[in-house]
Order: sequence, then C-alpha cells, then structure tokens
Amino acid sequence: MKLSTRRVAQLAVMVALLVIGAYVSIPLRPVPITFQSAFVVLTPLLFGTSAYIAVLAYLLLGLVGLPVFAEGASGLVALSGPTGGFLAGFLLASIVVGIIVEHWHWDSRWRDLVLAEGSLIFIYVPGIFWMWHVLLLRGGAAQAALVGLIPILALDVVKMAVVAALARPLRSALAEVEDG
Repeated sequence: MKLSTRRVAQLAVMVALLVIGAYVSIPLRPVPITFQSAFVVLTPLLFGTSAYIAVLAYLLLGLVGLPVFAEGASGLVALSGPTGGFLAGFLLASIVVGIIVEHWHWDSRWRDLVLAEGSLIFIYVPGIFWMWHVLLLRGGAAQAALVGLIPILALDVVKMAVVAALARPLRSALAEVEDG
C-alpha cells in the first residue's frame, strides 16, 4: 500500500484526534468513558484499509511511554492493565471496519451506522475478555461485561450514531480536497 503525503498527513491528524479523545474522559473505574472509540471508528469510515496505520501509530506512541491513553496512561502498564483489551480492540475494529468499507461499496448513512455500531463488538469483545483475565473476576466474562461494559454502552451507542452521521459529509469534504 503506497500512501500519498496528503494521506499520511490526514492519518496523522487522526492520531492527534485519538490522543485528544483519550483526554476527553469521564473517569469511571475500571473503564473510563472517552472519545477514543469515536475517532477509532471514524478513521476507517473515512480512510478504509489504511486506517489501521493511524490506530497502530497511536498504540505505539503509548507503548513507548508517551501519555496518550485515557487519563494520561502509557507503556506496558496501560496495555497490560484492565483496559488493554479495549486498546487492542481499537486496532481490530480499525482493520475489520476498514476492510468492510473498501468492499461494501454501498455508500449511505445506513451503511455507516451499521458499521459504526457493529464496530463496538470488535472493541468490546477483546476488552471484556482481557478485563476478565486481568482482574480475575468471579463470574467470568459475564461479570467483566457487567463491570466494564454496562457503564459505557449507552454512551458508546450514541457516539457511534454521531460518528455515522459525520462520516459521509467528512468523506465528501475529503474528496473535494483531493479533487481540488
């Protein structure tokens, strides 16, 4: 995959938005509510299969110690902590949604809504199972879902609806920039 300078710059902007989204948070335990997931899902809706590059760059920035994760966390501690599975889910969602976007050529707000809401599965499943593993919760994955998912689910559904509504006009604006 060859990326133009423009596309690299656009993906860098998405990395910056991921960092900003991590800092806009409501500090719940063990999973804070952030806007990271919105930008994680918006990225493949806008950039298709190249979206994973932005998410991977974001994760690598955190891995090397920059405080880019929620609440300023970074490093292996953040990746191996209770929310590490959600961070891995970000990468999974960006890859899967990016592939689907490139192969599902029916461009509509309904497609964007289905993909945005469906992306939560790719974020939540690794997040819940990792949290269960790390916190050694009694009651298994069901208990992890109760602890980590229920407090953030309603707001994430709303965030994904907003992302889906924004995706199409943003794609049009990006297409105009590339044409002009």
